[in-house]
Amino acid sequence: MDQRGLGFPPCRIDRGEEMHVAIGTQGEMAKLGPTGEPLDTFTRPFPAPILDGVTLADRWVGFWVEREFGEARMAALPLQGDWIDGPGRDDLRLSSLADSDIQPAGAIWHRILDAEPMAIGSVEGNIVFSTLGGGIYMIDSEAKEIWRTQHPVWPEILDIGVQDLLVSIVECPEGIAVWSQAGGVAVLDPSDGSLLSFWVLELGDKVSNAIYAEGGGWLLMLHGGTIGLLEDIGKRPEVLETGGPVLDAQYEGEEWRWTGWRHDGRLSEGRVFTTYREGIGIAILEGRVMTNDGEWSDYSA
Repeated sequence: MDQRGLGFPPCRIDRGEEMHVAIGTQGEMAKLGPTGEPLDTFTRPFPAPILDGVTLADRWVGFWVEREFGEARMAALPLQGDWIDGPGRDDLRLSSLADSDIQPAGAIWHRILDAEPMAIGSVEGNIVFSTLGGGIYMIDSEAKEIWRTQHPVWPEILDIGVQDLLVSIVECPEGIAVWSQAGGVAVLDPSDGSLLSFWVLELGDKVSNAIYAEGGGWLLMLHGGTIGLLEDIGKRPEVLETGGPVLDAQYEGEEWRWTGWRHDGRLSEGRVFTTYREGIGIAILEGRVMTNDGEWSDYSA
């Protein structure tokens, strides 16, 4: 594996099948090969943090949100060809004052969002995303709308209101699973977005992310030093201590492996094993861990 660092502090890697995209804390982006090697120098196509994104077969699609200027953009960038730097923050500030439009550099398409985005996922090559106070939408890779639906309502946590953000949209055997911070999960029909089922799970902490793997079920990353495990949606979750927040996980060799806040961990035969990590692991890939300084190191658990 290429040992070169990214050259910027990353916050996550949006994994794809043949190519991955590393995302920086200030909107930096870099394409990575199958085993995580940087394919070119990093760029900053738009002067705002990237809230969420997905890597499809031939493009990356995601959100940029700049709360200071009240700007939210959604765009698709091609995976082939070179990415280029886009406008600067001064351009964005002037754009918001003059009501003119600037866009992520090199975008295949882009949209100005009138509501703050929350989460995004991919379903059979299409894109499903949610906006705060808006709804849930499915679009194709060219941004053509397929359907839209309202946010799920969970009566047990209804009093939380807008503070209960959607954090994950994941394709699974039952349909499209939509997860909320407060432990609400709803399954939508991929054909039209209709609600198939919904539950509220007792987890004891906020959900920050949800990952599904065939054979491994669900792993829920919780804000504190715990994870939630489910064989199937709707079943009672098992909550396990990890020693620190988990930031990324993969199911490999019939066991869950993860990295996170100063530790690597794995779940083997129902037991959690962890090892100390000097830095903070933000992504795990092919037996290696990307840390928040933009460098690769060996997975240690």
